[in-house]
Amino acid sequence: MRNLLLPQDLPQITYGIRQIVEKGRERETLGYPVIWENIGDPVQKGMMLPEWIKDIIAREVQNNGSFGYCDSKGLPATREFLASKTNIRAGCQITPDDITFFNGLGDAIARLYGLIARDTSILLPSPTYPAHSGAERLRRGKDPLTYPLQPSNNWQPNPDEIRQIVDDNPSISAILIINPDNPTGMVYSREILQEIVEIASDYNLFLIADEIYENLVYDGTMVRLAEVIGDVPGMAMKGISKEIPWPGSRCGWIEYYNKTNDTSFHELCTRLDQCKMTEVCSTTLPQMVIPEILSDKRYSKFLDGRRELLARKMRMLKSRLKTIDDVTCSGGQGAFYATLHFNTELYTRDIDPETLPDTEKALFLKWTNGEDIPPDLHLVYYLLAGTGVCCVPLSGFDSEVAGLRITLLEQHIDRFDYMLDQLLDGLGLVFSRKSSLIQAS
Repeated sequence: MRNLLLPQDLPQITYGIRQIVEKGRERETLGYPVIWENIGDPVQKGMMLPEWIKDIIAREVQNNGSFGYCDSKGLPATREFLASKTNIRAGCQITPDDITFFNGLGDAIARLYGLIARDTSILLPSPTYPAHSGAERLRRGKDPLTYPLQPSNNWQPNPDEIRQIVDDNPSISAILIINPDNPTGMVYSREILQEIVEIASDYNLFLIADEIYENLVYDGTMVRLAEVIGDVPGMAMKGISKEIPWPGSRCGWIEYYNKTNDTSFHELCTRLDQCKMTEVCSTTLPQMVIPEILSDKRYSKFLDGRRELLARKMRMLKSRLKTIDDVTCSGGQGAFYATLHFNTELYTRDIDPETLPDTEKALFLKWTNGEDIPPDLHLVYYLLAGTGVCCVPLSGFDSEVAGLRITLLEQHIDRFDYMLDQLLDGLGLVFSRKSSLIQAS
């Protein structure tokens, strides 16, 4: 080209959740099955929407308006419905004008991070969902600033650490909370949320809460940002992709809290809305059906069933994991993920390809040959090659804690149990060998 098309300092953006798929496809072409545990798509894992939800959507498709544009910020009636759901919790009160729809939260995240000044930082949790860390890395041209989630404390963060990081880094203008958390499944306690709000107030920051899994809490209580934010500016990201679930709808929204309390924050919210206007609007059909689906008395029963099944599978995992001393699953209160972290440091030398049959060994060596990759990704390739379980390394979530993330999405308990068989057999080989090597030394 005549000129460079990308900035020379543009950082490499990776998305480990999906980039491992090509390895799994390679295993499948050899005739070996793959158990896909890498992505949070309930539909891909066999979940069927209830017929009554499909009927509502099918009926609305007959409405000619579902094929047209809607208001740039989203359908007024749907925004009014969603505002009332937030206001009934007696926290921050909002109007329909405080809600803007986007084409899924990926669109909302990209728009928000892309607007913020390059010399300003958003403080992210570690581990964190790659859509957030990737957008922050792309905007700043460097690794994000993060606060650690503590596996020893059920992945809850330490507010004192957050305060110190904010104090040491004047560039920070916002703090991100993912609640329930992805990848750990941790649900923030009210006390810790209140302390984070206090930090934001003390340092004149705004808060971002990714609450896409807000109605999938199966152990504990979900406290939403609107309930504790007081007069601090902030925003919550919500959607229907994981909950109904309808990921292909690409339907998410942002709720603005206290947007007029700070001039700069108000300008940011206004600019976000203006960006949406340049696209005309977000998808119309899913917005049209949200009020009827979410207010139907059958919906709460549907969510109860989902939560009960998630809780059952988490109990199965934690019970069976007791057979491996060096692997722990903490967190696991909401969303549909399980994070396994290691109680001893993992090294690539702990993973022995000689324990694999010839074909699987060849795959593993091909994937890792000459590659400078973190030990937990090394382990992921070992598990994929040897057992067919396709999971994701915690290092892919900007985590200094090594580990793995799987999903709790398999709809059939016997298949979930089989996946655990394969996963724990592979982990058992690695960590029993590691224990033997430590004892021998």
